[in-house]
Amino acid sequence: MRESFRILSVTEKYDLWVLTDKEVTFYNLFFAFLSVIIGQSVCFVFWFDQPKKIFGIRNHRKTAIVNDQRFLNWYFLSWFSKLAVVFGLFFGFTFHGSWHLFSLYPDYNYVFILITITLFLQSWNTIRLTYIRKSLKWLSASILCVAALSFGLSKINLINYKVINKSILSKNIHYQYKLDLPFSVFYERPEKLSLIEDIYVVFSKDDKESSNPIIVADNKRIPLDSLHFRIRDWQSMRDEIEIPFMVYRLYIHCDVKMGFINKLKTELSNSGIYRISYAVIPSDADFDTKYYPDVSFPTRIPNWYSDMTKLNEIEQEINETPNIIQIKQSVNGIITINEKTVEIANLKSTIKQLIKNNPDCFIKNNINDSINFSSYFPVLSKSTEAIHELREEYSQRNYAQKYSWLNHEEQREVRDKYPLRILELTTEMIKKIENK
Repeated sequence: MRESFRILSVTEKYDLWVLTDKEVTFYNLFFAFLSVIIGQSVCFVFWFDQPKKIFGIRNHRKTAIVNDQRFLNWYFLSWFSKLAVVFGLFFGFTFHGSWHLFSLYPDYNYVFILITITLFLQSWNTIRLTYIRKSLKWLSASILCVAALSFGLSKINLINYKVINKSILSKNIHYQYKLDLPFSVFYERPEKLSLIEDIYVVFSKDDKESSNPIIVADNKRIPLDSLHFRIRDWQSMRDEIEIPFMVYRLYIHCDVKMGFINKLKTELSNSGIYRISYAVIPSDADFDTKYYPDVSFPTRIPNWYSDMTKLNEIEQEINETPNIIQIKQSVNGIITINEKTVEIANLKSTIKQLIKNNPDCFIKNNINDSINFSSYFPVLSKSTEAIHELREEYSQRNYAQKYSWLNHEEQREVRDKYPLRILELTTEMIKKIENK
């Protein structure tokens, strides 16, 4: 029963309700007690349901004991099985990942203990009423026998749960590779999971930190120059009208260098992809990070990643923009905005104030190939947060309601007031511009 719950808990990403050795021991002991107590009730039925003398003493009491044992067994099994089915449906189909939110052990282990004690004492209820004092020594002996037999049975694992863990988790990215995602205040959950494909950029747990990043898609390692074949396969499984709306969600380990990520984005751009998102962990997360598999930070790949002529057009547009906010990052993690050093804690407020002074602006982010993704992402997320907060404030000030509650025309008016224009220039792009 326990293992069936665990099999039902398996998610599409091969996440599994993993039990510690203490939890396995506890659940084994609980089910062993149930088995032995029910087995003892069956023995009571066999002993007391013998042929009776017509005018024997306590005949009606013995009949009551037999009926009580039979009623106890079937009533408990009926109740417990119904509860198990409901819990299994809820746990396995409705609320995937719920084991990351709460744990029956040790948070609710007293419930299992009370069930065991109640079931055992209830099996002796009618016997105690019938034999009163004589039954005390039998009850004491029963406690010792049931406890000893249950502890012995609990040491037997009929199912090798470690093999089940290994076979399922061998397909789980988090258990196979190093994958630490960044935290973000701004995030969203996708509306159509059928239009999302996941690409993982990770490190092997066996290799050293200097190892090259690994791209994984559909649980297969894929070379960067072969990624377009996988993308073609994904697109071939969709209707032609759905392909432009597909989103490619990138799970990127925080220690991956931006030089590799920029090459990945260029490869995606060469395949005609511009809708991407970065998998993140909510900053206000209260539970295990594995509980948030679908949360992502939406963004786009500009078309100049594959066409430098369009970058030149954007550069001309930028030069005509009155307010240019230029962000640079050094290898040491030093951030400068318009040549002034800014702490990461003050980054959002600084950008927000610069945009307030003149909303007609461009945020120009020079991406250093040598920095990690964990250094790059906060700059992108806080720049986006600053603009979204300004939109929210403008919406409250002019419409007295949240931006998300506005109609299409009103939202467009707010977006025109505070446009989200972020130009990301890689080290390679900057060199090409300088050479020209």
